[in-house]
Amino acid sequence: MLVQTMLSTVRKYDMLRPGDRALVAVSGGPDSMALLHALFRSRDELSIEICAFHLDHMFRGAESAEDAEAVRSYCSELGIPVVVERYDVPAFAEESGLSPQDAARVIRYELACLAAASRQCTCMAFAHHRDDNFETIVMRFLRGAGLRGLAGIRPVRTYSRGSWKGRLVRPLIECTRQDIELYCTEEHIPTRTDRSNLSDKYARNKVRLDLIPHLLTYNPNLAQTATSASRFMADEDDFLEEQAGEFLVRHSGQRGDILEVDIEALANAHPALFRRTVLLAIERVRGTRKDMYSMHVEDVMELVRTRGRSGMLSLPDGLQVRKRYGVLEFGWSGALQPARIAPYMKPLRVPGLTVIPHSSKMIIADVVPVEQLDREFKSTDPSVAHMDYDVVSGGLAVRNRRDGDRFKPLGMAGTKKLKEFFIDSKIRAELRDQIPLVVYGDDGTRIAWIGELRLSDDVKITEKTRRVLRLHVEPIEE
Repeated sequence: MLVQTMLSTVRKYDMLRPGDRALVAVSGGPDSMALLHALFRSRDELSIEICAFHLDHMFRGAESAEDAEAVRSYCSELGIPVVVERYDVPAFAEESGLSPQDAARVIRYELACLAAASRQCTCMAFAHHRDDNFETIVMRFLRGAGLRGLAGIRPVRTYSRGSWKGRLVRPLIECTRQDIELYCTEEHIPTRTDRSNLSDKYARNKVRLDLIPHLLTYNPNLAQTATSASRFMADEDDFLEEQAGEFLVRHSGQRGDILEVDIEALANAHPALFRRTVLLAIERVRGTRKDMYSMHVEDVMELVRTRGRSGMLSLPDGLQVRKRYGVLEFGWSGALQPARIAPYMKPLRVPGLTVIPHSSKMIIADVVPVEQLDREFKSTDPSVAHMDYDVVSGGLAVRNRRDGDRFKPLGMAGTKKLKEFFIDSKIRAELRDQIPLVVYGDDGTRIAWIGELRLSDDVKITEKTRRVLRLHVEPIEE
């Protein structure tokens, strides 16, 4: 029954196409092990290849290591290639300020994308099911989510992170937890149990274990009802997103790191379009809408409606909205109210993730043979850089500017003062301390990359290059 439901879902949403190579995220629990087995059984019918990915997040000591071994063993039994990564997620959570659950999700997606890129996968498959979707909708409702949040977990969405771009698919999204558990029993699939899922320490567990059973006494089919409603909301959300994007094209402009939106046009827009445009503007600056709720949007709307010509509003993570001169400015506190950042220098993890101090961004680094580098590596994406790893491998670090900094801009014969580069690039003086510099060498004086601006000619890829260091600056988010 589960396989038939899964195949029906795959075809309904055009999740998997002939020739796809899918990276299946496998924790070792019933959901992901069932997905792995069902896709393995259906691989010929779907004309796809599969490989597996597992992250040992080091939260549960020996149990986490046993989970990894169980996944590795089962993949070996089925003959499925598997990538097993181990990462100190508790340390990353402390460093980034994220909750343990959010930190685990960030690392899982980042490392899965690296694995997908190295395996030339076209999509990643996750084992979210109908009950997960219902829990998500309830959680978001309790937090005051808007239309996008109440649309629930999308069956399919395009996704790009670092060097990978493809589809995230959820073939079990119309299966129930009961369907999955029965399938594991019938097919004798070995599974692991994460005991933290049974703890009432986490809000999601309380919703699953306490609130939802109570809600189901009013309507036993509530999960199905909510899922159906979420699909309608998803369609309307897509339409509203498109309209907001067109609105920003017509009525906004970029000034350095600040996004400016015409206040009069915003005030005259339909309230639904007003709200969505605010969210989209926030995402354009912040890189994510995570932890932005209806109360934040209403605060911005109130700022626009007030009669005064000026005003300031603070939002999560240091984002600010300022009203002045007929525009609404969206920017980081450092851009709207600049403050000098103390000097810092931090070793760059290669491969791995490094949180950039005094920011909500991180640098993802990996090393690949030059033969594996995409022919189109000269990306126009300013957040991506490729360089000769054998040139920069000693003393890699990230820091902010120092007096006397110089570097050799890509394509130039000589060096240039960093200060002059910033002036020529029209980077305002108060923002220059915030720009991360990737440096190398024992004393950290040699600049390899001015983050999201310019690569050094000294580290460019040449015919002598054998190993390539890929760097991506990304917001810390799912």
